[in-house]
Amino acid sequence: MKVASRAVAYVCLFSLFFLVTGFSSPEKETRKATWLWHTNLIASEQEEILTFSREQGVNLLYLRIDMTQKPAYYQSFIREARRNGVQVHALAGSPTWGLKDNQNRVLAMVDWVHTYNQRVSADEKFSGVHLDIEPYLLPEWKADPESVIRQWGENAEAYLDLVHQDPALEVGCDIPFWLDKYAMPKLPNTAFSQWLISQHDHVAIMSYRDQAEGPNSISSLVPQELGWADELGKKILLGVETKQSGEGNYVSFYEEGTQYMNQEIDKLSELMANHSSYGGIAVHSYEYWKVLRD
Repeated sequence: MKVASRAVAYVCLFSLFFLVTGFSSPEKETRKATWLWHTNLIASEQEEILTFSREQGVNLLYLRIDMTQKPAYYQSFIREARRNGVQVHALAGSPTWGLKDNQNRVLAMVDWVHTYNQRVSADEKFSGVHLDIEPYLLPEWKADPESVIRQWGENAEAYLDLVHQDPALEVGCDIPFWLDKYAMPKLPNTAFSQWLISQHDHVAIMSYRDQAEGPNSISSLVPQELGWADELGKKILLGVETKQSGEGNYVSFYEEGTQYMNQEIDKLSELMANHSSYGGIAVHSYEYWKVLRD
């Protein structure tokens, strides 16, 4: 009886801790992420970035790394970001990183993150690595997309193995919504995007549309990916755009502004309630979002 009483007491104490601190398990956490491409901004406007993050509810920042900088360049920013409830993932990538000849560049980036994390204190570490590799922008894709996908997959296997040497590091990547049309060369019955989802902790889908539901909307572009992620126990972040687009005024929230975008994001949370894989929103990008009209 005394053991049972103690167990109940411990459960009550932990429950009280969760209520007081607002702590929740990663599986239930809804994220709001943004990309930050101009690394120099963490030096010139650190407080502005963190204030903006608090105001907009951002709790995950994909920060492009500049490997020529010394650790001290990042330490203060990451420490302050963590104090503000914002995780920082090291962001890097290039279309050419999808080709076998450039695998060493991908691995050098991951090595850099490992080395950085080993040299700094716990509250100054990157908590993840995020890859933005878009080889479909290369001429090689038009000539032979299957070959490019094969190389992209091999490079992904290599960087995933390296990232996983540190179990504390989360790993994610960006993919376009239409990548599900292409098969994984080694697994002809598996879409390449399905394989990428299975290998990463989370994937940000570039589902760039300016409405949550309806024809040609954000939710209409991603049911396949969300279904796969549900089965795989993975997380999907749905990407939205704030930069002016030349593809049409249905792609970005540039024309509609912040208030309308937030309304549509709120709708997405309701629309995705039945998907355990829905992990939140990723807004592209801080540089354009901060100047988006109200």
